[in-house]
Formats: sequence, structure tokens, C-alpha cells
Amino acid sequence: MTTLLRVSGEVLEYIKAGDWATVEEIAGHIDLAYEKLIKVLDFLSEFGFIEFDSDKKRIRITGHGKKLLELPDA
Repeated sequence: MTTLLRVSGEVLEYIKAGDWATVEEIAGHIDLAYEKLIKVLDFLSEFGFIEFDSDKKRIRITGHGKKLLELPDA
């Protein structure tokens, strides 16, 4: 679970500006196997933290994702 939370946070931080980013770009930034990264992106998309255009293999952050980044550290 720790990996999911860490990677989710890294993905959201990387795309927080709101522009589209390719999955390949994200994979180059985050140290995680491509298949596992896709699972994390599917999770973030399912809960509305990112938009995931699977046809074009790109993502961008949503308003919910930005709110998650604004939460204080525990």
C-alpha cells in the first residue's frame, strides 16, 4: 500500500500544473514498472483524481487531484 500512496503522490505532484502528460513521460520520472504504473493511473482515474485518456496514453490532474495535494501531511 505504501508504494501506491507514494507513487500516487508523485504522479499528482508531477502533473499538478494541469497540462496533459504522457504515460511514457510519467514512467521516465517515476521509478516503477510500466505495468504497475498503469494500475496506479487506473486507480487515480477511477476515483476522479486524474483524467486518463487511455487511447492517447496521457493523463492530467482534476480538481479532486489538486484538492488531494492541498491536504496537510499527517
